Amino acid sequence: MNVAVVSPAEITSEATSVVARDRIVCFVNDDLSAGALRKGLEGSNLSIRRGTIRNAIRMLETDTELFALVTDISGIDDPFTELERLASVCPPDVRVALIGDNREITFYRALMELGLTEYLPRPITREMVLDQLRPKLLGDAAAGQIDRGGHVISICGAQGGAGATSIAINLALQLAETTKAKVALLDLHLQGGEAAVMLGVQPGPGLRIALENPMRADTLFLERAAIEVNERVCLISADEDLDAQLDITEAGVRHVLGLLRQRFNYIVVDVPVPFPPSIHPVINLSRHALVLLEAEVTGLRNAHALRAAVTNIAGQDRVFTLLNRADRAGGLHWAAIVKALGAEPDMVIPDLGKGMTEAVNLGIPAVKHVRKLRRHLAPIVREISGVGAERKGWLRRLLRR
Repeated sequence: MNVAVVSPAEITSEATSVVARDRIVCFVNDDLSAGALRKGLEGSNLSIRRGTIRNAIRMLETDTELFALVTDISGIDDPFTELERLASVCPPDVRVALIGDNREITFYRALMELGLTEYLPRPITREMVLDQLRPKLLGDAAAGQIDRGGHVISICGAQGGAGATSIAINLALQLAETTKAKVALLDLHLQGGEAAVMLGVQPGPGLRIALENPMRADTLFLERAAIEVNERVCLISADEDLDAQLDITEAGVRHVLGLLRQRFNYIVVDVPVPFPPSIHPVINLSRHALVLLEAEVTGLRNAHALRAAVTNIAGQDRVFTLLNRADRAGGLHWAAIVKALGAEPDMVIPDLGKGMTEAVNLGIPAVKHVRKLRRHLAPIVREISGVGAERKGWLRRLLRR
């Protein structure tokens, strides 16, 4: 069997220029994979279609003007037979990557020996596409590099009262529970911040000192400033007077994040909006920046500006729109939201009722009080961490209507 025709090493000068043929065509059968490819390959000439390797073969029988092909082999009894069929119609300079259910290393090696560009086991995430697939297809290795240190997730509320702090708290707790990793919850609302109140704890002065003067934030900073929420989650917050004159510095923000990233696997940051230049390092270091809004006119207006601001700092591929309390009475209809945003929200959480307010008043995390919240946070946790979706039927979709 010879399927070496799919090897990127076989590109010849006689083949059609890849500059002219820059299309990347993907055939997948699930919304999770489609969303991960759409985000991870953002900025390319990308086409995502429903189907498997068999649909790809049928397309290539009449359409070979493409640069790369990504196709799903899940559920195919004999993928190597289908690869032979693919080889018979696929031009020699087309890069081919596969997605499938097989996680055995021997299977992966067998595919690589045939000259395939990459193989990703399901469920795939944007991070997998960025780190493993994008550099091999597009050559921009910087997009696939993982900087060392904890994974920063920014939560930016497009309007007051949209629930950004509540989502940040419960996302941090569910991340820790799902991944069994250490998670820091950093509340940068130094005046009037709500994270400590919602968790029923009292913050100390350490965070303000560290943010204003990084030279004073030594290795003991975490021991003085971090409040243990449970064995895996710590809160770092402040409760400064409303008339206090704060002087947060960019160097201080970088230093605090650096200390947290050394100690924690994930750092969930509740970011004040609008954010001053001193807060920009948080956005710049975020691998996921969630712009959170409700189905209201002000939220939609502000979400556009906020997405643009975050994109200018961190890049478009890191920004996700999270629609909170989507079906709340009196809110805008879905069609109006999509039209205003220009696209469907990446993530959706419905209105979960009075239990959310009760949790705040009781000083307990909502994930312990409202069972449905856990279910709706699960796709977000999976997008961030890449784990937690196996064998869960209700996690089949990341992009929801």
